[in-house]
Amino acid sequence: MGSSLSCVEILTVLLKRYVRLGSDPINKDWLILSKGHAAPTLYALLADIGLIHHEELIKLQSLDSRLQGHPDTSIPGVDMSTGSLGQGLSFGIGVAVWIKSKGGLGRVYVVMGDGEQDEGQVWEAMTDAPRRGLDNLTVIIDYNEYQLDGTLAEVKPKYYMPLVWGAVGWRVLLCDGHSITSLISALDEALRTKIPTVMFAKTVRGRGLKELEGTALQRVE
Repeated sequence: MGSSLSCVEILTVLLKRYVRLGSDPINKDWLILSKGHAAPTLYALLADIGLIHHEELIKLQSLDSRLQGHPDTSIPGVDMSTGSLGQGLSFGIGVAVWIKSKGGLGRVYVVMGDGEQDEGQVWEAMTDAPRRGLDNLTVIIDYNEYQLDGTLAEVKPKYYMPLVWGAVGWRVLLCDGHSITSLISALDEALRTKIPTVMFAKTVRGRGLKELEGTALQRVE
């Protein structure tokens, strides 16, 4: 739940303002939730925009539900089955290259976790996108300063990651991941940039949980 709540505003802004849906794969926009464990927030937004039924949400991770712990392409609006961390960026680069090769107008948005930056596949992929001039690729990193086994400071500090992404050729933007205005400003800047862009969105793990204290939802849990 903590990871899902930290990216609520990120996914909301993307799906409500930027991601163009459609059936033409080279002219629609692709949204890849590389940090697939945040699927509950994605499902809630897919229901909100009418791609799945609200009634399905209550059956999250039930055996008879398609809404499992990680998103799957059998769900409308899901462009990549994710869950194994580190693969979303490589897939996104492949899609962005394909779109450009076909003369398409689509863009690719990849939402990643900060702990995910430990994956070697991420480091390999991040060096490839600038070489290919993928100005149709935007990465948003949910920087909540936690990963599976603890805080980033305890497990593996990531304060240097913006410098690494910038050093290999990305446009690096910093923003407040819980501020709609800050996210829009950064995404608009990414759209104007002629090289691949990465946004480090500072967030708070589990944001909003305190507001649930004493509610019916918490008592059910």
